[in-house]
Amino acid sequence: MSQRPRVRAVTPDLIVSDLQRSIDFYCNKLGFIEPNVWGEPPCFAMMNRDGFDLMLSLAEAPSHVRPNGPVGVWDIFLSITDVTAEMAALEASGVPIAKGPTDTFYGMREIEVLDPDGYRLCLAQNLENEPQRIAEIWDGILDLGTARLRLVLKLAPSNDRLTGRLDSLDQNARDLVIDRIVRQGSTLRFEMTAIGALYTGTFSDDEKTLTGEWTQGGKTWPLVFRRV
Repeated sequence: MSQRPRVRAVTPDLIVSDLQRSIDFYCNKLGFIEPNVWGEPPCFAMMNRDGFDLMLSLAEAPSHVRPNGPVGVWDIFLSITDVTAEMAALEASGVPIAKGPTDTFYGMREIEVLDPDGYRLCLAQNLENEPQRIAEIWDGILDLGTARLRLVLKLAPSNDRLTGRLDSLDQNARDLVIDRIVRQGSTLRFEMTAIGALYTGTFSDDEKTLTGEWTQGGKTWPLVFRRV
């Protein structure tokens, strides 16, 4: 078998309902540049960001626009160097974040946005070479009645917010993703979408204990974390 020629790039082509609206979104909101348009009337456009191309084709019929976004599936995955900086740029451009930021079990920090036609774009940063900055470690035991699970809550600061992971030692589950952590005064709340869990707790005055409730599967149990 002869050797295949090298693939130099992969370029997506999105079928859009309004070509100019999509050009405006990708160039003015998503940071693509140098748009070129062809056709009379215009029916095709091509632009790039950091040398990576994107094509847009005007749909011949509304039924031809079939984004995966409405069912939560990505249409495009963009690997970027800094999710936090990207979020700031999107916020400044008025683009809402549809999901995230989420630190995944496969070592990526991801956010998702939707374009005017509902195409879902995932913008992700590889965390593999980024050192995990654990500032606080908390131990707790979740007593379910039928089992007692040892939990380890790991919190770290990240650009004026908190990120975190959770270990369930007795289930041999490590670095479970915490999707959202909010601290307001002495109250801490976090959500774990993948396992449908929610925790809300209150710090003691000396901030050595965190007393609260763990909710999962429609049930709630008391859970106290103690700082290690």
